[in-house]
Amino acid sequence: MNTKNNQRYQDTEKLIQDTLLSLAQEKELHKVTVRAICEAAHINRSSFYLHYLDIHDLIDKMGRKMMKEVGEMMENHSNVIDFFLAPDSMAQMIGYVKEHHTFFDIYLTHYTAEASESFSLLWEYAAKPYMLEHFGTIDEDEMWYHFSFFKAGFISVLSQWLRRGCPETPERLTEIILRNRPAV
Repeated sequence: MNTKNNQRYQDTEKLIQDTLLSLAQEKELHKVTVRAICEAAHINRSSFYLHYLDIHDLIDKMGRKMMKEVGEMMENHSNVIDFFLAPDSMAQMIGYVKEHHTFFDIYLTHYTAEASESFSLLWEYAAKPYMLEHFGTIDEDEMWYHFSFFKAGFISVLSQWLRRGCPETPERLTEIILRNRPAV
């Protein structure tokens, strides 16, 4: 039986994901269909639907997996905010985005709300305590506006960089982003 824990299931899931990314490089995402994925991957539609509800679900699950991997990078750092402020760790994360540039271009361009939602835990466990410590006692609404501004800018810079084909190295993009953060 083809269950989530067996190799065949995992191989089919990876095949579907890779096929989506390949097709997305050839044509606009909204023109990629389940049928096209199945034909290119040489699988039945029932195999696709065993793994995903639709293309949106496919992208959402890929995004969750990738954001979990980014989260694991953060967990390996002593402090989540320091992860975003330290050039080495931010460059590591941007390097990961570059390594998976086709997916992140799709995710940040078409699924901005989902990408933005990925920052929720960062807000609660890192940004809010950091802002209290470094900006003094300001109300939570003001802190949220500061965080929202940073989050939107960060996502926008990454999106623009991806659309331009990642011309700067992750280290150079990190320098640019860190030069634009608020002074503490």
